[in-house]
Amino acid sequence: MSDSETLRAENEKLKEQVRSLQKEVAEVRETSQKYLENVAHQLTAPLGAIKWSIEALKDEKVPVVKKQQLLRSVYGQATILVHLIKNFALMSNLEADLELGQFREKPEPIDAMRLAINLANDFQPQAHDAEKKILVENSTFERATLGKRLLMEKNLVAQALSNLLENAVKYADDGTEILVTAEKKPTEVRVSVTSVGIRVSNDEKGTLTTRGFRGKAARQRVPAGTGIGLYLADRVMRLHQGTIEIATVAKRSTFSLVFPSGRLV
Repeated sequence: MSDSETLRAENEKLKEQVRSLQKEVAEVRETSQKYLENVAHQLTAPLGAIKWSIEALKDEKVPVVKKQQLLRSVYGQATILVHLIKNFALMSNLEADLELGQFREKPEPIDAMRLAINLANDFQPQAHDAEKKILVENSTFERATLGKRLLMEKNLVAQALSNLLENAVKYADDGTEILVTAEKKPTEVRVSVTSVGIRVSNDEKGTLTTRGFRGKAARQRVPAGTGIGLYLADRVMRLHQGTIEIATVAKRSTFSLVFPSGRLV
């Protein structure tokens, strides 16, 4: 091959690489645009619901019973809003923490049962509106911890568990119970959220913690969503040298935050 032919071949190769790069950039831009639009929708929905409820509360003709329902709705929507904002705020911080291999805040011993109860209470109004109930099985926490506490960065684990609860409330069937339990094994302690609702296929289990991924059944039931809840929970657990485990039987799903047993102190 002559020098000119070699040069032409190299130029064609370079052009192909440029075209490939341009295609990737276009895809990233499109994905980012869709993500931002989704985020805006996710934030607008609870804000709109809160505004509507407050307007109704100002109406003197609305009966007291209805106003109680509206107040519960305001609390529930505000919980969703705060939850979403915390998720978005955690995105960059968690990536930085993982790169450093350490926490920004110092972990401390936390009562896992009390944390679960407080978070369940936050999501109870939202669950109530869909005729669902969140139950924290205290006895399982007592057996799992034996009076000890879990060493954790509280705000991060609270957000991870909130993400599991929010998903359960969102995707569980109406009229069902959402169970929050704990279990101690020789090498681990797990805090789990179990619900009955959409089916999670075996093919999807391995990708549920991928950033932006949402299962087919989840998209069908709730079209809008960011797909970052389980992704962030997975990142939180990695910082705690733990994992997220997903177990499903038919429509029953259990999502577990799994900590090394050495974190019981």
